[in-house]
Amino acid sequence: MVRTLCARGNHEALKCGVHGAVGVLTALCAAYNIAAWCFRRDRHLQVNAVLYTLAVAWEVKQTLRHLSACEIRVCEPSRPDALVVVRAA
Repeated sequence: MVRTLCARGNHEALKCGVHGAVGVLTALCAAYNIAAWCFRRDRHLQVNAVLYTLAVAWEVKQTLRHLSACEIRVCEPSRPDALVVVRAA
């Protein structure tokens, strides 16, 4: 089961959602650490702010990569009973 989930092209929407959620959480952590560092100037807050900001960039990259691999199924206007698979650009 794990092998099929992790294989390229399988469950891309799920993987996109997971990376998107992690990106939001890391963005909140980055914002907190940046704000706290502005008031307290502790070294660990500065390091955390940098690391969380880098993590946000990584998660955005991964989210966009999975989003571009998603297939979108749409109805063809001339044949409403037929579905057409469209790759996201």
